[in-house]
Amino acid sequence: MNSKTCVGVLSTVDQPLLPFYLASILSQKITNIVVICDSKTISEKDKKIWEERTGGSFERVNDGNATIYQMEDARIPFYFVNNHNDDKTRRLIDSLSVKALLNAGTPRRLKPDIFDSVVHGCLNVHPGLLPFYRGCSAVEWALYNDDKIGNTAHFMSEGYDEGNIILSEWYEFPKDADYQSIRTRVYRDGVVMAGRALRLIIDNKMKSSDGIPQDPKNAEYWNPIPDEKFEIVLQKVISQNYKYQIL
Repeated sequence: MNSKTCVGVLSTVDQPLLPFYLASILSQKITNIVVICDSKTISEKDKKIWEERTGGSFERVNDGNATIYQMEDARIPFYFVNNHNDDKTRRLIDSLSVKALLNAGTPRRLKPDIFDSVVHGCLNVHPGLLPFYRGCSAVEWALYNDDKIGNTAHFMSEGYDEGNIILSEWYEFPKDADYQSIRTRVYRDGVVMAGRALRLIIDNKMKSSDGIPQDPKNAEYWNPIPDEKFEIVLQKVISQNYKYQIL
């Protein structure tokens, strides 16, 4: 097991999932971690969407204390750049000998020279099953279409959600699950998947050309779900009519 490989985590100082990503990485005995924070913070619009999706689940004390303790104990250094695509980011990656990157909430569309600059590529966890649900609102569209909801860990590439797949899994939900509990489950399990995928990448010395290529014939890109269809999604979950709401 190689715990010496330096993993660079691309995020922002106000990303609510960042502590959970770090705890997941640490749980995999990967301790050589640096966080590179972009100066751009979460917009008010995105904060509202986050609150609607999770209801504050990730701010609760029962998870926070242990996560913060683990972070402090590991002494994870934070570095700050104006933009994850700028020259300072590239210089940091080089000077810190970062060998793998994790997208933990970058606000930028990363340029290829950033994720191509590391031996093991850049990992992303998409809250949807690829290649069927690329793009936005994958969970909501899957609910609307009565399809499986899941997460996909994949290497980042120039096209959105198009890189080779490392891990993929789908979930069933209790009959009494509400929309926020479904969304929260996907986020939580996605964070756990990120740690597992990084462990696989490091142990197997994977590169972005490894993994399972996506079949473009099965691929579809989804735009944000319209309000009227989102209301149908909410009613479907409330009435327990989602196909995979079975436990």
